[in-house]
Amino acid sequence: MKLKFPGLVLLLVLNCGSASADSLGIELSGDQPNGALPLWELRFAGYGRYGESYPAATDSQTNIVPLPFPIYRGKFLRIGDETEKPVRTRIFRRDRIKIDLDFGLNFPVDSDDVDARTGMPDLDLLAEAGPELELQFNRQVFGGDAFFALQARGAVSIDGLNPDWRGMVFSTEFKHKLPLGNARTELLTRLTPEFASRDYMGFFYDVDAAYATAGRPAYRAESGYLGTRLSFVLKHEFSDTVEVRTGIRFGFYSGAANDNSPLFTKETTNGFFAAVLWKFWESKRRSQD
Repeated sequence: MKLKFPGLVLLLVLNCGSASADSLGIELSGDQPNGALPLWELRFAGYGRYGESYPAATDSQTNIVPLPFPIYRGKFLRIGDETEKPVRTRIFRRDRIKIDLDFGLNFPVDSDDVDARTGMPDLDLLAEAGPELELQFNRQVFGGDAFFALQARGAVSIDGLNPDWRGMVFSTEFKHKLPLGNARTELLTRLTPEFASRDYMGFFYDVDAAYATAGRPAYRAESGYLGTRLSFVLKHEFSDTVEVRTGIRFGFYSGAANDNSPLFTKETTNGFFAAVLWKFWESKRRSQD
């Protein structure tokens, strides 16, 4: 098992704010007046993931990120209150329509750990950001709230302080939130077909002539269909201070635009993750929600 620390560094950068908890008005957690959630929380999280090294890869990797981090529930910016989207914004909201910023993250890959990439350069941390339009269905579906979203994200790879542009990824997303038994347990389901530009595809699937071998011919990726992700996330609050989130994620890549690349090695993948969060501080000030 190998620890991947660049992802931890990025998360720490995103979480940087004021110099101290006292300057944010944060104190020991207590009762929440009127049911409103705290504007700020400080939690300690242990996050572990096991899944594909990159889209359509046979090889998998483990990423572990233990760190303290804040949760912020502002009017326009939300940090840390959703597992799969740690940073969200609220640019425009009207009834069941909202426009936000959407973020994505792909952990770095050591090519020596991936048979198909042996001898090739490593894949750096890939960070994505862009606008999202989300529509909520008027009626509940299967007992829960249903949403449809359109997303467009620009991507940059990060190696130290030198980001490189890696193109665009476009997706449509169907999301379903279902409460289970009580208010402390929720099942979140996401179905996300994705399409990407040539530069984005090339980050994962290009094989330059310098790295071509008898079993790995040179290849230039093309734009088009990347694949479809299906994920199930179960969130359970054991108490006001302890929360556990577990999930499973599938990747379906049959018919993808670059299935002829020698780095495209598996049509169906799966992965797992778990996170334990312990809240030890919260602010007196409440969120407007």
